[in-house]
Amino acid sequence: MIQLIEHFALDGQFSLAAVVVTTILCTLGITLLVLRLLYALEIERGLKYAAFNLLQNLPFVRSLIQIRKRRVVAGIADSTNSQKTRINTTLTQQGETVDVIMKECIRLRNSDSKHTNMMSDSQVFELCTKVYSLFAHTNPLHGDAFSSVCHMEAEIVSIAASMLGGKSDDDICGNLTSGGTESILSAIRTSRDYMRSTHGINRPEMIAAVSAHAAIYKAADYYNIKLILIGTDDCGRLSIPELKRKLNRNVILVYASAPSYPHGVIDSVENIAKCIEPWGCCLHVDACLGGFILPFARNVGPRNEEYPMYDFKIPQVTSMSVDTHKYGCAQKGSSVVLYKNRDLRKFQYTAVSSWTGGMYISPSQAGSRSGGLIAQTWAALKYFGREGYAKQAANILAASHRLRQQISKISSLEILGVDITMVVAWKSNDKDVDIYALNDVLGEMGWHLSVLHSPPALHLCITTANIPTLDVLISDLNAAVKRIKSGEYDVQNARAPIYGMANLMSNTNIVNDLLKDIQDVMDRS
Repeated sequence: MIQLIEHFALDGQFSLAAVVVTTILCTLGITLLVLRLLYALEIERGLKYAAFNLLQNLPFVRSLIQIRKRRVVAGIADSTNSQKTRINTTLTQQGETVDVIMKECIRLRNSDSKHTNMMSDSQVFELCTKVYSLFAHTNPLHGDAFSSVCHMEAEIVSIAASMLGGKSDDDICGNLTSGGTESILSAIRTSRDYMRSTHGINRPEMIAAVSAHAAIYKAADYYNIKLILIGTDDCGRLSIPELKRKLNRNVILVYASAPSYPHGVIDSVENIAKCIEPWGCCLHVDACLGGFILPFARNVGPRNEEYPMYDFKIPQVTSMSVDTHKYGCAQKGSSVVLYKNRDLRKFQYTAVSSWTGGMYISPSQAGSRSGGLIAQTWAALKYFGREGYAKQAANILAASHRLRQQISKISSLEILGVDITMVVAWKSNDKDVDIYALNDVLGEMGWHLSVLHSPPALHLCITTANIPTLDVLISDLNAAVKRIKSGEYDVQNARAPIYGMANLMSNTNIVNDLLKDIQDVMDRS
């Protein structure tokens, strides 16, 4: 309760009578105690959400929330505006020279974070850039005019399928998309339409673990699908007992991660497949992160035990997503969505023959697509080859293993997730070390880490570009923990209170509305 009051405190801006304040605070305290009991009893999430909604709709609380939100957004706006230049709102009267434009581009690029690159090989970057420029004018929507990039796309899809359990005589097929989110959206919409056509399901539901990628929320919202979220087991994998309880005749798809974005955990896809077999629903495996690492993990991983099977070798897997712009080392945005067969993929297509523009067919959610992105993806695959990706996987998994070991030696921190993948996540097990404050201190040191909730945690996604810096990270982690435990830290533009509020008030519309306000600030348009 004290934490919540601190988050919403108005620094004496209200002059209410003491008795009124006391009454309100007691009401809030009782409500929060009830919420704690609800959590302790593990009552259904819907009831807990309802209790939070009841609390946030109290007039006094609603007023406090709105004021607090405005203060948070204003603080982020000040921080953002101090780092960025003025936005030009109109075209210049006359065009600028190439030299002037390039100087401005370099100046803007230098303001970006230096710690988020997926690759360290400058040669492949230059190759992809050159190849993109050769095919920048092409558009695979017009395959008769640009057969070159259509050929390249077919090869990319076939290579991805062969890496993910496909055989030469399989019917596995797919398309390139703009990124992992589009691949996931495409697979879910296709599965919905397929299940409606073949099983007559008009009230579709899909099941996913709370660790599944946020794209599932987009899909549920866009395509009017009821999203059923289930918990994870002690290893961080989708809970099989809970899945069995939630399966029903309206479920069109179960979503599995290989691995999950938050903690790098590989769901037990084989056990999920056994559960859904009697129901006949689709099974999507999100391998956006793992698609170019896990195929080599069995041979070059830092431990002897087998990684769980997750791909098309499992007959019940109907679709997969893999990001070529992550560990495939192509430039943004490039991803592949794969389907078990062509009959399923046809439900991704949009065919129109009744408009005045003639016959129209589009294989994906986008109409026109960049042939340049397809070409540079193809070039990256050709550049690395199987040996190149195997070497990358070996280096990343070995680095992940070392980082996990080093973090485990810091007594205030605890590793999350059991699988050694490219993601290393950790939380605080020390009441004197706020994980969000730790993130603020590390941010001041130049680190850009991903912030997690439920439980509060941080993670680093290991790439070939950041492997050389991991020893520095361990040193900085130790220093940051000591600094926080001493109480001698004061970080400018600290975000810990914001993350703390989000974690306390998770699963309500409060934080969602706050995020939308922050996005408005970031867009600045």
